[in-house]
Amino acid sequence: MALDKALFTGRLFRIYSGIDDAFREAADHYGFSCDGCEDNCCRTVFYHYTLIEYFGLLEGFDRLPARIRDESMQKGRAYLDKLAQGRGGEEELDLMCPLNFDGLCRIYEHRPLICRIHGFPGRFDHPAKGSQRFTGCKVFNETCSKEWTHLIDRTPFYVGIADIEGRLRRALNHTARFRKTIAEMLIERDLYDRCA
Repeated sequence: MALDKALFTGRLFRIYSGIDDAFREAADHYGFSCDGCEDNCCRTVFYHYTLIEYFGLLEGFDRLPARIRDESMQKGRAYLDKLAQGRGGEEELDLMCPLNFDGLCRIYEHRPLICRIHGFPGRFDHPAKGSQRFTGCKVFNETCSKEWTHLIDRTPFYVGIADIEGRLRRALNHTARFRKTIAEMLIERDLYDRCA
């Protein structure tokens, strides 16, 4: 099935740019930096729920040198083996993302929303559940003594991504639920490849 993926991912990357701006603004407000953090959030098991972020991630992955792609795939398979053993207890697992090399994300410009926004307090106006609030990461919560008056409003980002997701799913006639780790996205890329 032919699909102009760039029409969808281009919109996604514009939303990501807005997320990055909000993150920088929050970092400046709190005087907080993730640089040198030993409690690397790339060790957290995150699930991702949108096809559009899967497409965006694989677009970045495909631009990597072949050696890095091959090593990432090996790391991804090892990640999934450990994840399978720890299913149900993901919060206790300490698994490094297969796209992290020497503490740096190899697809940084293409990383998903949660990888961009994790760590700072935020809010989301859910259409059914009402206003929700999120704390910062463990390190932020322990070190930032300022009152949390500057919450990153995730609402416009979630709404924008949901809109792109809906359009992409309609274009693909795809209704199946999506819930994958980054390792699963790398290994289970059949849908992405079929849309070439």
